[in-house]
Amino acid sequence: MNDQGSKTNIASSGWVLALVAAGILLPVWLTGCGKTGSDGYRKTVEATEDGFLDPTAKPDERKYLLAAKPFFVAVANRKYADAYALLSRYAIARMSLEQFKPSETESDAQQNQAYVFDNVTADQFAYLMQYVEAARGAPRAPKMLHVFSTDPDVLNRRSKEQFGTMDSMFAIGAMPEWIPADIRRASLRGQIHTELSPQELQNVAERERISVEELKKSTDFDPYFNLKLVLVEEGGELKIGYFEFLPPSIWD
Repeated sequence: MNDQGSKTNIASSGWVLALVAAGILLPVWLTGCGKTGSDGYRKTVEATEDGFLDPTAKPDERKYLLAAKPFFVAVANRKYADAYALLSRYAIARMSLEQFKPSETESDAQQNQAYVFDNVTADQFAYLMQYVEAARGAPRAPKMLHVFSTDPDVLNRRSKEQFGTMDSMFAIGAMPEWIPADIRRASLRGQIHTELSPQELQNVAERERISVEELKKSTDFDPYFNLKLVLVEEGGELKIGYFEFLPPSIWD
């Protein structure tokens, strides 16, 4: 593992990602697209256990959805110890705060990249998840999960296509170069519904100039966050090799 190369790659790629993310956030980041029923806030649209999995996935993509599903569901149910147990040794080897709390300025990016954990424990992973909850709300249910790319060139930043660099950024973000190229199998993108604290609900209602009750009844009120996953093959099994928790954007 080349730590110096890893730090350089994470810092540069992470900041590029942050710049793009900062430019595409929704005016009100808590506003989602789907309708959630008359009570707006608590109902979800999943009719079956796998209802959040992309129904248009190709047959050869289905295995990636099923491999990522346990981690996705564990996070959505706030079972962080279970989620941690599904991480590959590559994901556990090093985690940066940038993966949990994307920076909005260059100085934030530098601070986040300096805040890293090596050989992450389950307790440390759960601690870092507090940053996600503080920024986006507590996870409460899966919303959707789809395969973004299985192209080895995209997964390894080698694509020569016109928008290859952009595809790689959305596929793997700041995934470290030291994670072997030949084990990267698929990039997935998903969304998880969240539940805001009473104080944050009040803050959002005040910004929208409506009551909390009106906010919660709105069919447009659907707080969530994005989750980017990269699957790797380890010991003959598909496992989570890298991940990033991201805010909503107009490209969702």
